[in-house]
Amino acid sequence: MSTPPKSIEAAFEVAAASRRAETGKRESLCVGPQADIPEGGVKIVAHGSISIGVFHVGGEFYAVRNQCPHQGAPLCLGKLHTTHAPAAVGEFQPALAGRVLRCPWHGWEFDIVTGKGLYDARSRVKTYATRVDEKGIIWIDL
Repeated sequence: MSTPPKSIEAAFEVAAASRRAETGKRESLCVGPQADIPEGGVKIVAHGSISIGVFHVGGEFYAVRNQCPHQGAPLCLGKLHTTHAPAAVGEFQPALAGRVLRCPWHGWEFDIVTGKGLYDARSRVKTYATRVDEKGIIWIDL
């Protein structure tokens, strides 16, 4: 049986660590009330020329740059799903349930928690720290 390439295994190790973006707190962007984004939903917001998708998954909010690093597709218009971790031929190991964003143009996959591209060791999409204040308003820390 063949084994998956080491670069793919490295990509899944980063995603499995689930380290979220850390706040830079240089500037914050108001997304709006958390009730505006239902579980499993997304809201796309703009900050100048930057577009950011805010996803509500598992009771948490995740912010991802709305631009695929491959060819600039509006990444956050893609669908969230579960993917499969690297395994031997014929073996299927579901992984990262409901947090994998698939680019709508070419199907490249990214973990919305870490921004890690799941197709090689180095690829990534920008993620942003999010927080919900005492009034239930979602903020993105830029």
